[in-house]
Amino acid sequence: MSHVAAIINQKGGTGKTTTAINLGAGIAYHGFRTLLVDLDPQAHTTIGIGIDPDSYAESLADVISTPKKALADVVVETYIPRLHLAPSHIKLARSAEQAYTRVFREAILANALKEVDYDYVIIDCPPSLGVLTTNSLYACNFIIIPCQISRYSLDGLADLLTTIETVKDLSPQELFEGDLFRILLTMYDRRNRVTNEYILEQLKPYRDKTFATLIMKNEALNQAQIAQRSIFDFDPKSTGAYDYQQLTVEFLEICQKRNSLPEKRPSSLSCL
Repeated sequence: MSHVAAIINQKGGTGKTTTAINLGAGIAYHGFRTLLVDLDPQAHTTIGIGIDPDSYAESLADVISTPKKALADVVVETYIPRLHLAPSHIKLARSAEQAYTRVFREAILANALKEVDYDYVIIDCPPSLGVLTTNSLYACNFIIIPCQISRYSLDGLADLLTTIETVKDLSPQELFEGDLFRILLTMYDRRNRVTNEYILEQLKPYRDKTFATLIMKNEALNQAQIAQRSIFDFDPKSTGAYDYQQLTVEFLEICQKRNSLPEKRPSSLSCL
């Protein structure tokens, strides 16, 4: 069984796409067969990994809108060995609207993923709690919630957790007792001492549900997006590469504790 992780936050600008690309790349460089699922109609993950949304005939839009359309038919290879992509397209927005009329619409992605074989699946979700995000919640067995270190970073967290409880049919107690989600702090700047202290104080109730890894604010991460490369390929000696290396290791350890997948294989990336 694949580990399926959805990267979700209905607030934009929290680092969802950056995390999807670099965590997916990190897992692939550890030797695991990995699928990136770009479930955002803006197609930022698709573009960020170096693929033009207009360069292929079919995308996730066709999987969402067409009953029994095989996910394998739209998956493409990336420049990173063992990392494949289910690409997005602006047409996915219309497909999502059409999906509201389908029976069991929340299970479209989950059913599609049953037909492919990967060790890990990383889903980049749109900044909303609509039908696409519901599909990712229904399909996943782990949730990553990126939160930017800012005054309003935690706004909407309660709504998101309520949505998770509803889709997963969990009580609040069951949600926190299980090992279903982690909060990931992104764009951390040590110079912003007062803001950092405030956010960390607000996060105290979620301390056990927060990644130990912090993603520091790092210009190399922005430049890697412009270059359409993972941070490991763009600048492997940067702070961003180190942080996502740490996140990859922490994520793999969590997954391996939850289920018995193969141990990590030798990495082909020296910084990992």
